[in-house]
Amino acid sequence: MLTKINDRPQNLVGYDTILVLRSQINGKTLATSYPATVTQNRLDAAIKIAHKNPSSKLIVSGYQGSNEFVREADGMARYLENNGISATRIIKEEKARNTYENLANSKHYFRGKVIVVTSDFHLERSLILAKKQHLRGLTGYAAPTTIKQPFLYTGYYGHEVLGLARALILGK
Repeated sequence: MLTKINDRPQNLVGYDTILVLRSQINGKTLATSYPATVTQNRLDAAIKIAHKNPSSKLIVSGYQGSNEFVREADGMARYLENNGISATRIIKEEKARNTYENLANSKHYFRGKVIVVTSDFHLERSLILAKKQHLRGLTGYAAPTTIKQPFLYTGYYGHEVLGLARALILGK
């Protein structure tokens, strides 16, 4: 898991598709929605890549969890639009409930060279699940995790260890 936490390609040019994996959206309505810090880190990394690839499409993937009032894909798209990304570049995949489904549901939108943007602690599992789905040649981008509550790292990494074990054993 720790082998990918610093994977950030130096050359960010030449990508046709940028996939941003699901994460928490806060707020009671779409108009008042905002990404959790981890989600914002992913989106900010995707914006950086999108600026270097002005013709690329961005896929935001995620459903509405039981603890959310807004679909993740909608909230993520709103954040991108509010930060200068044209709505015409954004594809919303609104059904994925987990990383496996993010990839499975988004792959038919892939065109050309693809980069997957997720949190640094989550990249290894994401790329393992991509390989399990025979998605070859994807590049990963590990968005740095910048949170103010250090105790949250324990939860993120603990969850990720269990998810990594599941990915390796069950392929999901």
